[in-house]
Amino acid sequence: MSTRQAPAWAIGYAGGFVAARTEAASLACSVSDEQLRQPTGNAGWTLRDEFLHIASSEKDFMVALGTLVEGRTPDLSVFANIDERSARNLAAWRDRSMTEVADTLEQHAVALNELLARLDEADGTRQPEGMPFAIGEMVRGYAMHDGYHLGQIRAGLRLDR
Repeated sequence: MSTRQAPAWAIGYAGGFVAARTEAASLACSVSDEQLRQPTGNAGWTLRDEFLHIASSEKDFMVALGTLVEGRTPDLSVFANIDERSARNLAAWRDRSMTEVADTLEQHAVALNELLARLDEADGTRQPEGMPFAIGEMVRGYAMHDGYHLGQIRAGLRLDR
């Protein structure tokens, strides 16, 4: 694990990624099969789908962020046709246990923070050629993605947070 800390602009996101994944992992291990079948605010999605989506969608974000850390422009086509990609990811993860999902979420928390720690202060506003937004905006957008899906899980479990 890296001993470097994320740059100032990313510290809140780093903490948020850990908190969101820690909470989601804990919830994934504590919900019953009956609860996992409960629908959420996403039409046609269950609580299980929300957990699977958070864990399965992160690979694309981490590959893009890793490419940026290396000073290259990522293939942003992974963020196009999000609904189709989400459906493929859900299908690929359909048979995973909640323990596997929780373990993946915890691993991703560490990996995301290691990637953020490799960025510097200027990366927050740096807009690589070919990208329609700055690196900091991409990180912020993904943090909002976490909050949205974790909110769907909390609402489905009727947790007051």
